[in-house]
Amino acid sequence: MMNTETPRDGTPIRLHGEASDFGKLFNLVPQAIALADAQVHRLVVVNDSFCELSGYTREELLGQTHTALALYSEDSRKRLTEALERSDTVNGWELSLKTKDDETRNASVFARRIRMAGQDLSYLVFVDETDRRRLESHLQQTQKMEALGTMVAGIAHEINNPVNLITFNIDLLKKVWRDVLPVLEAADPKHGQRKYGGLTCRFLADNVDQLHHDMYMAASHISKIVTDLKNFSKKEEITDTAPLSLNEAVKNALRLAQPAVKASGIEVALQLADRLPLMVGNLHNIEQIILNLVLNAIQATESATGRIRIQTGQDPEENHIWLAVADNGRGIAPSIRDKIFDPFVTDRLNAGGTGLGLAVTYSLTRAHGGEIHFETNAGAGTVFTVSFPVKRRPRGGRILVVDDEKWIREFLTATLTQDRPYRVDEAANGVEACIKLGAYRPDLLILDMFMPHMDGLEVCRTIRKTPELSAMQVLLSTGFPGHPKLEEAAQLGFTEVFFKPIKIEEFLDKVDRVLGRAPEELPAHTGSAAAPG
Repeated sequence: MMNTETPRDGTPIRLHGEASDFGKLFNLVPQAIALADAQVHRLVVVNDSFCELSGYTREELLGQTHTALALYSEDSRKRLTEALERSDTVNGWELSLKTKDDETRNASVFARRIRMAGQDLSYLVFVDETDRRRLESHLQQTQKMEALGTMVAGIAHEINNPVNLITFNIDLLKKVWRDVLPVLEAADPKHGQRKYGGLTCRFLADNVDQLHHDMYMAASHISKIVTDLKNFSKKEEITDTAPLSLNEAVKNALRLAQPAVKASGIEVALQLADRLPLMVGNLHNIEQIILNLVLNAIQATESATGRIRIQTGQDPEENHIWLAVADNGRGIAPSIRDKIFDPFVTDRLNAGGTGLGLAVTYSLTRAHGGEIHFETNAGAGTVFTVSFPVKRRPRGGRILVVDDEKWIREFLTATLTQDRPYRVDEAANGVEACIKLGAYRPDLLILDMFMPHMDGLEVCRTIRKTPELSAMQVLLSTGFPGHPKLEEAAQLGFTEVFFKPIKIEEFLDKVDRVLGRAPEELPAHTGSAAAPG
């Protein structure tokens, strides 16, 4: 039976029936598709993917306008209509969609003006870009942090030695001065008025100790910056890990922050959840994360009316525990919000801020497999939320990803390091892979079958001819099931294959199984359900 969609003027549009082949194909398309009248975009036909993207049922959508449902703004509707009137086609416009649950999704829209059943219609295709953009943002931030980490590690090394020398000499000069002062005073017939370096003996006697103290404090401040630089430059390899209580880490960090809390006069409220599961991490690092967030909140808050709230909680579905530090301060300035986790970014340079606290916090959080986010409002305060996985498999699995498509290598690397704590290296073709295998022994080789210069089958043959590589696991990838080369690889003993387009859950499960990881050792996947091939 055919479904009939009816536009506002009553003219029926017969497009698909649930049982018809066309209806099934229309609803199987992964992109969100809608037909709407050309002027006000009243919906007359939608597919299942559009319902899934918007969060509405088909009954809730049909007959409604995009703007009435607040799917996107009236301004966007007008611009889209005007563009279609000019050229009949729109390709890849960026648009923000608001779902029924008030979630904002980033989409690219492709549109064309068509005429059907006597009606002028807009044929609209929405490609959900939210997860891809989030992944790209994460990759960009990770690459930026790695580059900055290398730079600041070098800076910290160059600064550290002269600072240590300055600190040592300050103590030495202080001891020398205390021995010299009685001699100067005894040799001064003018009762302290003889001058040394333009300063009287009496002035030096009264003030040199303070000068020593000021120099020592300045050197200590530089040493703290160097320590922060070293912490920031640490790679995502946390040592001395053990099961720990997030609540205990909060209490320890608050004890360290107590002098600053007392000096500020700010009220601190604790709301710690009961029976939080343990996480695995380095206790000192976790305390440092919490201390940095508390000190940041103190600095952002007026002491007279300042309040800080620290909460912990659990998200059992995502297998995460979380910490939130909220203040009622001035909020984060719009000019630095997009780079607040970069080193030396702060709006408090004139007040002594270094801009390293949040950069270190971000680095340590990511090193523990965690995530950090913030929400801020001008004059109404900021909330930083940090989440940590409560089950983590020990690090150690080494994987070499070989694919001639750069974006596929980056996607697989991000998936394997975000959702599983594997250590991943990359190669762009079979020749590069064989060169790396000469010195690098991964536990698993993820190998694209079809590449220029030297394909996956040739790499498999090379591995079989090399006794040193005989124990290495290989997972083949291809978009061509049943290809003869797969049969040739199987004859060589390489039978593990995953097919493109990549379904992330299945891909991760296969990687875990090939490497022999028990399911209970592994965290739940937190990314999107699938990726294009």
